Amino acid sequence: MSKEFKIATFNCENLFTRPGIFEESDEKATELLHQVDLLKAELKKPVFDKNEIKRLSDTLKGFATINDIRGKAASAKGAAEWLGYVSFEKTTLKDEAVNNVARVISDLDADIVSLIEVEDRLTLMGFHNDILYKNFLKPDGKKPYPYIMSIQGNDGRGINLAVMSRVPINWMQSHVHDKTAKNTLVFSRDCLEVNLALTPDTPLHLLINHFKSMGYSSKDDPQGNKRRLVQTTRVAELLDTHNLSKEYVVVAGDFNSPATSPSLAPLLGKAGMYNVNEELPAGERGTYRTGKDQLDYIVISDALKKKLGPVHIARHGVYTAKGEKYPTVTNRRTEASDHAAVVATVNV
Repeated sequence: MSKEFKIATFNCENLFTRPGIFEESDEKATELLHQVDLLKAELKKPVFDKNEIKRLSDTLKGFATINDIRGKAASAKGAAEWLGYVSFEKTTLKDEAVNNVARVISDLDADIVSLIEVEDRLTLMGFHNDILYKNFLKPDGKKPYPYIMSIQGNDGRGINLAVMSRVPINWMQSHVHDKTAKNTLVFSRDCLEVNLALTPDTPLHLLINHFKSMGYSSKDDPQGNKRRLVQTTRVAELLDTHNLSKEYVVVAGDFNSPATSPSLAPLLGKAGMYNVNEELPAGERGTYRTGKDQLDYIVISDALKKKLGPVHIARHGVYTAKGEKYPTVTNRRTEASDHAAVVATVNV
């Protein structure tokens, strides 16, 4: 008996934490920041006023905290006897854009979701527990995602890759250290390999990618194309370690180029791999903004292509002048993302 699984990829753009102070009103945020300054000043004094430190700490509970690196602040007489700092406590932004991200993921109802542009695992856990499951999945009787993982990549801004899954994760492998012949990093973020157990005896091997952005580049993006060509060539090398006619392998993510770009040829043109968007009519394969260009991909091995069912592009979270969208997507500010999600059904 075969079993149905849905595999999705989504560049969600919005899953980052913010200091909780800045989610308050301007008046309250200003006052809280003043209290932070007072606490920092107290912790620099040669003799501590511990009552004042406690008062300030209580006032800032939930917004800022003392990070005591060596556990000495409680017993220290003054600044010379402790090591630490005051840091802001962060929160997942409670915002209509983030709610719309949750709407997209809930409506996909996929078993495995590759997520692009996520801050870290704890942020994703908070989003899942406090927003996605609580407000969307649970009320609709849908299952949560017990397996949530992310690894810090090469992007200094904290833009990372992640996976949420309803099937167990066997193991993960990062490629943040992969180097070119010129000793530069291959991946702008990472190529995150995740081996999942569709069943105890049926693994699925997923490679999540966010290739070099087309933004901030000169006309026709020559440098970006060169970087993406290096990246897709490396992914193709990783695929050479698999028997694509027998193993269930998926490459998914935001490839940042249309399917016709030579920079994607090593991957999209690789024997044994298939771009599932080709199941759709040529004019319906796009994923970015108006749907003109496909930037987001699920590419599967021949073994999985034999098991492929319906393919769908979920556009309701994208704000455009035309096309159906959620009533809560009223402008660019409230859209879930400028990328549509892609979901493919397989029966294995």
